[in-house]
Amino acid sequence: MDNIVMIMAGDLIDNTIGVKFGLATLTAAAFGQICSDVSGIAFGGVIEATATRLGLPIPAFTSQQRLLPRVKLYGTFGMICGILYHLHDLLW
Repeated sequence: MDNIVMIMAGDLIDNTIGVKFGLATLTAAAFGQICSDVSGIAFGGVIEATATRLGLPIPAFTSQQRLLPRVKLYGTFGMICGILYHLHDLLW
């Protein structure tokens, strides 16, 4: 969720405030990142509660299991899939 907020907010800021005040695109991206971080903190619990209501399982890893290379690999793969899914917003 954070990535889609960052992309959309950064684009909106760049095309509105950025144009009006002559901000660099990187500045607009930084403001988009701030919006993304705030939304992640504000809505993180909502997403977890929705996942629980949908019956999605919560992984019960021990602290040692979380350090296993396979767990890190699958977690990274899941993150990459989520990012690639949300990149479709860049096409329009």
